[in-house]
Amino acid sequence: MSYQSQAQLETDYWFQVRSRAAAIQQAAQFDDQLSAQIRRDDRGPAAAFTRLNAAGPGIADKADNGDGTVDHTKITDDDLLALTQANWPIVASLYPEGITPA
Repeated sequence: MSYQSQAQLETDYWFQVRSRAAAIQQAAQFDDQLSAQIRRDDRGPAAAFTRLNAAGPGIADKADNGDGTVDHTKITDDDLLALTQANWPIVASLYPEGITPA
């Protein structure tokens, strides 16, 4: 895996919004602290999903074009759903009490 590919994927606009969309979809399914934070669009949790999703097993390799660029479309919606579900307890542990507004 290339950390460059992972970093590029994390900063890819469309990967970010797709990761956020997956988190929002999952937040609509549950009634817990993290779901409420995602639904309120609190700072932090959605970005954490993007970071962790980009670091998922094999994800950066899958998106890597082999020429120093990445393509977010190589990551399927099913990939993002599985990553978001797997990362849910990790992100929830990062924000157990919610976020204090700025």
